[in-house]
Amino acid sequence: MKKLLLLSCLFLALFVSACDKDKDKNETPQPTEKDKILVNYPWRMSTVTDLTGKDIPMNQLNTQTQAIKSVMDIQFRQNNTTVAIDQKSKQVINGGTWYLIEDNKLLDIDISGFKGKFGVEELTNSKMRLKSTMPVNGKDQETIMVFEPVI
Repeated sequence: MKKLLLLSCLFLALFVSACDKDKDKNETPQPTEKDKILVNYPWRMSTVTDLTGKDIPMNQLNTQTQAIKSVMDIQFRQNNTTVAIDQKSKQVINGGTWYLIEDNKLLDIDISGFKGKFGVEELTNSKMRLKSTMPVNGKDQETIMVFEPVI
């Protein structure tokens, strides 16, 4: 009888611990500090620089990059969706997804016209710098896109 009682207690303990493990698997991951900064407000591209920090004139960039700077703000949302917002009308003109990956070192953005994995060089409440390869005067070059929050 004691063996049956002991066996029942052991089985119950294993069952409860298995349920706790399943509960942990279903929990939503907590946002990191970088996630929180990213979703605080929309971001507007202020400039594009070379790797030394020297500004690249807008007329040397392709039309897609020029449009990001002059037409749209990018807003990252907590549910990993992102939208491009027209700077004048404030209407959503595009959307997609975002994820901070590889220990917050890469920002994976998937919006039509603005897709890729961008190196996170800096992400603070006052500035976001993303490293990317883009056409400059028709030739691919490593650049830094500098964004500032829209407050």
